[in-house]
Amino acid sequence: MAATRRRRGVAVTALALASGTSLAAIASAAPAGAATSHAPAYYQGVTSANVVGVALHLPSALPALPILPKDLAVNLIGVTGNAVHNTLGTGRATASTAIASLASGSLVDALPDALGLKKIVKATLSGQQSASDNSRDVSADPLLNLNIGPLAAIAKANLNQATATLTDGYVAKLGALLNTTAAGNQAISQIQQALQNANVTGAVNNVVNQVTSALNGITGSAPAPVQQVATSVEQAVQLVQDKVNSLVNNLTALSNAAVVSVKTLDAAQSIAPAGKAAQALASVNLADLNVLNGLLSVKGFVSQASAVANGLPGGAKATFSGHAPIVAIGTPVLTATLDENGLNLSDVVGLPASVTSQVDAALAQLQNVLNTLLGTLGVHLNFVPGHVDKVDPAGKYAAATGPEYDIVVDSPIPGDGALAEIGLGHGTAASVSALQHVVKHVPNPQAGALPHTGANLPLIGGAGLALLIGAGVLRRRMA
Repeated sequence: MAATRRRRGVAVTALALASGTSLAAIASAAPAGAATSHAPAYYQGVTSANVVGVALHLPSALPALPILPKDLAVNLIGVTGNAVHNTLGTGRATASTAIASLASGSLVDALPDALGLKKIVKATLSGQQSASDNSRDVSADPLLNLNIGPLAAIAKANLNQATATLTDGYVAKLGALLNTTAAGNQAISQIQQALQNANVTGAVNNVVNQVTSALNGITGSAPAPVQQVATSVEQAVQLVQDKVNSLVNNLTALSNAAVVSVKTLDAAQSIAPAGKAAQALASVNLADLNVLNGLLSVKGFVSQASAVANGLPGGAKATFSGHAPIVAIGTPVLTATLDENGLNLSDVVGLPASVTSQVDAALAQLQNVLNTLLGTLGVHLNFVPGHVDKVDPAGKYAAATGPEYDIVVDSPIPGDGALAEIGLGHGTAASVSALQHVVKHVPNPQAGALPHTGANLPLIGGAGLALLIGAGVLRRRMA
């Protein structure tokens, strides 16, 4: 899915630069002071942001389902913007369109329109300049269930903005489908046997014992904060132990769990003047995402992109921000980052030095065990950092793409490839271009002539005096 994001980011940049003049894109929110800013004579901005994309590939052994194809895709919570401001008198006309969408993709197309999943809110400069839609619930169990927040879009002379929010929901309880066929039951048995062969539960139990033994060395006379941290760590590893044991010993329990469940997603974009430049911003935020029945909870994923241009040398800049997702393991006292190498557990802060090394060593083992569990279950992780796409030294355009994160879950059916591909922050991109008025100077007809020094003034004056005297003499004779 990383390639998909790159293509989308390039597409946004290409659209921005294809106008032949310039392009400005603002995402996330209108810049402070935009109302008092002085825009370049021409700018164009293009933005896009999509919080979560899920591609589902149903097992080949499953019977055909009515109206549903085997390969399904859904994009949740997206915004786009495209704005042109032109006072040059030539080129593209001033225009603006902002869109906030709930969901799109083949899964949405396969479900009844009456569910309202295809809902979009659209604002245009030439039509309805402000549009919104209130919160709603959409239920298509077991394929989809969403609680949707407000959608809003604005397209005015100096502001293009869109926001979209999802409060919580889930996509696809596919475990139930696996249990409907002999192939599905066999695959579950194979996974369960592989986990038992890897002795995942035994390794987790060993870690719990090591942590408990180390923490027992903390006496009751230790300060209350230290005792609280020790208790939290012990509870955390025991909770992980319970979840792992439950997962290994009862994989069929996953039939009641969704492939992915989410809480609090929002996307925003804006395009507007900022000072004497044009700015484009795009951002997505994810508060909580659960995979594998909550064994792992992705917390706090952010992806942002920003582009600024004013049409003057040195006046273009592009930036991105974000980080690898933070993961809660059991309880918040144990946290980790997820990247292409798997889980990276953070050391626990607040324990006495006498037990810190023992606890950290045990947690390192727990990290390895959990990564083994993920590998056996066919979960692959990939974090793609954001990047600056283009910055023109002449200040005429800039473009950036925010980071993205991918989770791929292999199918338990041999030879079926991926069961689910979950992409966070795909297509978070902002691009902008700008031009200033060019003042044309009319050539001076005197240019290149010799300078007037005044050295010939006496000669001119003498000639004038002679003419006056001659005129007086002639007049007397005629009289």
